[in-house]
Amino acid sequence: MPRIARQKKEDAIFHVMARSISEVDLFKDDEDKLNYLSLVKKYQKTYEFRVYGYCLMDNHLHLIIDANGADISRIMHSINFSYA
Repeated sequence: MPRIARQKKEDAIFHVMARSISEVDLFKDDEDKLNYLSLVKKYQKTYEFRVYGYCLMDNHLHLIIDANGADISRIMHSINFSYA
């Protein structure tokens, strides 16, 4: 059964979770985590979203994001595509 499409609202705050496939670690060390956070900061300037909180673990991550009218899918695609 397919998942339900994400409902997008301009004034929403999103809890975003990303994880790797097949239990492969997303981050091998702290340097990888800092690299990911630098990408978040880079795209914050592009899309003007706010990050209220984050938690980066070796095999997944959580972000609390106020998209501030931007498309959350485009934000996350940009960050994750650049990181990959």
